[in-house]
Order: sequence, then C-alpha cells, then structure tokens
Amino acid sequence: MYKIRGYEEKDKERVEQICIATGAKELTGNAEMQKARLTVFCHYYIEQEPQQCFVAVNEQDEAVGYILCAKDFNSWEQEFKKLYLENTMNPITGFLGKGTIDGLKLFSAKYPAHLHIDIHPDFQGKGLGTQLVDALIKHLKDNGVPGLMLCVGSENEGGQKFYRKYGFLELTKGKNEVAMGIEL
Repeated sequence: MYKIRGYEEKDKERVEQICIATGAKELTGNAEMQKARLTVFCHYYIEQEPQQCFVAVNEQDEAVGYILCAKDFNSWEQEFKKLYLENTMNPITGFLGKGTIDGLKLFSAKYPAHLHIDIHPDFQGKGLGTQLVDALIKHLKDNGVPGLMLCVGSENEGGQKFYRKYGFLELTKGKNEVAMGIEL
C-alpha cells in the first residue's frame, strides 16, 4: 500500500513533478511560472531543511505526495531571501516569495513552523494528507516546536475543511489566501 517516510534526495524529481501537477493553472502554465513555483514552494525545503520533509510513497517507493516544512519562520525568511529571492531574475518568484513571507509573518511568533503539502491528484482521497500531517506534527513536537501554520487558497474550501477538521484555526482570511495555524 502506501507509507510515510522521510524525504530522500532520490525523491526530488517526483516531488517537483507533484508540485507542478498540483499547482494552480496560472502558476504552472509556462516554464517561468513552473520554475517560480518550484523555487518558492519546494526547493528551499528539500534543499535546506530536508529533515523536516516527509513523502508518501507507493509500493515501488516512489513519492506520490509530500509535506515540506521550515521549522522556524525567522530563520527560513532570512535564508530564503538570501539564497532564493535576492538573486532571482524571475519577477514571479519575487512576487510569490514576498506573498508567502507577508502571508505568514504576522503569526510566526506563535506558529514558527510552516508547511506546504501536495498529493498527486491520482492519489488524493486515500488518507495520505492526514498521515503526512501526522508525521510532521509528531516530528515537530519531538523537536519542541510550539506551533505550525500554513496558507491555503481562499477558494480551496476542501483544503480549509481538511485543516479545520485536523484542528487548525483560521488566523486571517485575505482575498486570495487563508492563513491557518495549530498549537502543538
């Protein structure tokens, strides 16, 4: 069946494919947009904090979903800006990166960790999202992290319902995103 395990370097290509496959069409329509999506929502986490990342794998040990995390917002922001935003020539990367920072910064003291989760559409509805969140929360609790947050699209009612059911609280609702957090 499926199992959850820590991210490994061999998972990179599959994680990137899932990131693109699950993105909003306006963020995956061309190569520049795909690169921006990968830079902002994937690469920092698997390159700088792979120990905070988990994958759901099939019987062939291929990633079919993932949860990526930075465990301390302030450290993430500093490194993300320095390594990924300062030298980008892609304006979409800058726009998405700034949006992510601005969307979460207000809540970083209480919820220092933040996540990105995606499951390939062919594998959704199998309980993998819950298993991935379970694995990450256990890991963060074991490492003394007091809170976890995320942003979900304001039109993504299914995602919001999932997080509420899990115990996440709505922190703020903007035009495009809803910030949610859970104390650990």
